[in-house]
Amino acid sequence: MTTDLRETMQRFVEFINSGDPSMGREVISPDAAFLTPFSPTPLRGLEGYLQILEVMRGAFPDVQWSLEQLVVEGGQVAARFELRGTHRGEFLGVAATGKQVAVGASNFYRFSDGLIVDETGQPDLLSLLGQIGALPPALA
Repeated sequence: MTTDLRETMQRFVEFINSGDPSMGREVISPDAAFLTPFSPTPLRGLEGYLQILEVMRGAFPDVQWSLEQLVVEGGQVAARFELRGTHRGEFLGVAATGKQVAVGASNFYRFSDGLIVDETGQPDLLSLLGQIGALPPALA
């Protein structure tokens, strides 16, 4: 199962980098719940994850994720990502700056029947906001 989940996570990265819904259907359960800082309630299923991608691509249209570290235990996965992109649209109220960003994220997944059923995403928003100049100098 460990190998299968590693392969599924690689496919998931291909999905989030392409935004291709057909790939998303291969790895995301229709009932999946995604906890993200962008929504007070979990986003659900493939459509929910596409909303997350829309937020990110709206602000960073060239954003790409790379999987830096993966730990698999049973049906659970801990993943450390790096995302890179250019701030070309509004993000959390911050107008586009044209600045390049490189930000880490630690995400935790639960799988059932080989599909993602739960994700808690924890991007380093403080670093991202600092990189786009949205923090006071003492915090940046």
